[in-house]
Amino acid sequence: MGNCRLVDELNRLRKSSSDSIDGIGAFDDFKKYMHVSRSAEEDLIEILHKIEASGRKSLVLLCGSAGDGKSHLLSYLKNNLRLLDNYVIYNDATESSAPSKTAIETLNESLQGFSDENLERPGENFILAINLGVLSNFVESTYGDSFKQLHKYVINSNILTNQLNEKGYEENSAFQHASFSDYHMYNLTARGVKPEYLEHILEKVFQMDLDNPFYNVYNNNCKECPLSEKCPVKHNFEFLANEKNRNYVANALVEVTIKDKEILTTREILNYIYDIIVAQNFNYKKMAQSLTNEVSFLKEYISDITPSLMYEYTDKSVLLNQLQKYDPLLVRSEQADEDAISYYVSSDVSKEVVSVIDKEAYSKVLCQSSAIEKINSDKVLKAQLFNVLERLKKIKGDIIQDNAYTSFLSTLYYFNTGTTKKYGDFYGLVEEAVIQWCGNEDRDNVCFDDCHEGIALYEHIEFEPYLDIPSNVKKDEELQRFLPFITVKYENKKTGEIIPLDIDYSLYELIYKLAAGYIQTAEDRNNHADFISFIYKILRTGSADKEVSLVTDDNRKAIIEKTKFGVYKFKVVR
Repeated sequence: MGNCRLVDELNRLRKSSSDSIDGIGAFDDFKKYMHVSRSAEEDLIEILHKIEASGRKSLVLLCGSAGDGKSHLLSYLKNNLRLLDNYVIYNDATESSAPSKTAIETLNESLQGFSDENLERPGENFILAINLGVLSNFVESTYGDSFKQLHKYVINSNILTNQLNEKGYEENSAFQHASFSDYHMYNLTARGVKPEYLEHILEKVFQMDLDNPFYNVYNNNCKECPLSEKCPVKHNFEFLANEKNRNYVANALVEVTIKDKEILTTREILNYIYDIIVAQNFNYKKMAQSLTNEVSFLKEYISDITPSLMYEYTDKSVLLNQLQKYDPLLVRSEQADEDAISYYVSSDVSKEVVSVIDKEAYSKVLCQSSAIEKINSDKVLKAQLFNVLERLKKIKGDIIQDNAYTSFLSTLYYFNTGTTKKYGDFYGLVEEAVIQWCGNEDRDNVCFDDCHEGIALYEHIEFEPYLDIPSNVKKDEELQRFLPFITVKYENKKTGEIIPLDIDYSLYELIYKLAAGYIQTAEDRNNHADFISFIYKILRTGSADKEVSLVTDDNRKAIIEKTKFGVYKFKVVR
């Protein structure tokens, strides 16, 4: 046996695999098996049925990002459900029909039946899979002058914005759309995220079911392999066959999308799954040769198991690079330090190893007495294994999620459901953060000018929250469509100006830390110009036009007050 059948089968998940390229001509058994229904698909099917009932010529836009599954969905609807028999299908609006033409020129020609001039004339239904960037370029181009009605529809439907679109099918319109961008890769609840779609994809690959082509190879071929009991790929497959371990991976991917605004696509997710099962340098013959030296084998094995592959490999994919920032090893705590000291000073780490790994697939290698003996005596091997143990603790739920992240998720849910009693506490955090950023002389006296040597000027701020809960907010226990940021608003009572601030996770984390006493850095100031602008506007609501406190470096204080007669009084307080 010179290669690994399981690795060959898993290769179908990679971006470089022919299986990752979807056309609309065929929908084979593998694609049928891997198909996972999504909310955008449900929206589109509903629209297609209503178009059929209306009898009106329609242009349907299927919007999203590259690799999110538009082509796959069109193929599914065409070949499996036979819903596109009466449609002209334009599958890739990024491609040109001729070398001399741009993609926009080709699109202009293809959509002539839906130009303003031809919109009311009879014609065929048309479905267009298009990336949002291409759609924006087209309606804003010179060709867009002939498609003003389409442009108007795109704007009114909020297709190109981050605002929620709840319209669905529009009666008496020649234009309809469904968008993958209307939905996230996870649902939102009061208890955090629920990454159903990601979990379903992972389940497709790892479920112990004979309908699963990956499991079939694992079940039929791995048992015949003489190296199967030592194989990291087989053990990774078994590790992720555990639903709890898969859920950790799904939630880790969600964390990257929330914290780093990483756009996840189905193609990227499948490629990532491959990357955390099969090491980049995995080679069947090399593994067989390494078995002659147990220490060398163990070092290679530990490097090739999923807890290592998730966090130790760089420049394989954007996702792997992003996830490295959230390696459990980077989370410092008193308990983590104690665990590390205890582990490294111990001459026998068998108890630690067995307590964490015993019920995992990796125990077949790492919990054997000969392996433990080598781990105890080899410093490099011992250090490698410590990293795996700490990551496994996080995967098994023994390490608590960071507070800022969990707080953001609950606040995001309450904001999107308009539950003011629940997210009102966050306004207090924002106010504390503003005070901490500016500096204060007492609770309500906030510094608005410290540019003068030896003197700082303070004003009284009364924060005035402005609440305007939209009438269409949903009180669902589980949200599928929602804004990925929180908006707070304050009112300037002097001018009536409303001062809004959109808060994504990055800014939320800063606000959370500031409220706890954190002092901002130059990097914070460079990264959060929106927060600085918000603070300047809040400072204009203060008492500086009527009363100012002046405090010197040696803590002397005076108050400058403007009287009703327009003159100023100067009073030394201390």
